[in-house]
Amino acid sequence: MTRMPSAVQHLRLEAVAVEFRGPLLRFFQRRTPAGEEAEDLVQEVFSRLARQDLAAIENIQGYIFRIAANVLRDRARRAGVRAILVHSPEDFDIEDESGFTPERILQGQEALQIMVSALYELPETVRMVFSQYHFDGVAQVDISRRLGLSLSTVEKHMAKANRHLLRRLREVI
Repeated sequence: MTRMPSAVQHLRLEAVAVEFRGPLLRFFQRRTPAGEEAEDLVQEVFSRLARQDLAAIENIQGYIFRIAANVLRDRARRAGVRAILVHSPEDFDIEDESGFTPERILQGQEALQIMVSALYELPETVRMVFSQYHFDGVAQVDISRRLGLSLSTVEKHMAKANRHLLRRLREVI
């Protein structure tokens, strides 16, 4: 995609900002709690738009609101992952189904995909130790016997897996 000269691009972006700032602000205010962060989200849309060749966009309104939807989705994904990192299990009430909104379910699915991908980035032995302990409920002592590893090695593999998974989750926050 060819870029317009920066002065022309800047003028076009200013015109688009004047035209769409209000509608974008209302869009975000309706979709965020008490309109929090709406102004920041509008700025994120224009920041993303500034990296595009505006002259090449046929339907600027549709394009802008597609960016806005993506900004909301990215924000929800980051908030969902952040919630996973800061909430302890006792913070969740299994019987409270009102919290299972489509957005929250999507956030959980995306966080799970990140975790699964991160698990497969680990060496096989580290992944096996982590999986047996967390998914199969096998004690570390039993894992060390099953795999012929010292208990110290099993503990080190668990620590390595935990650090890696937390690092990957924090990257998307």
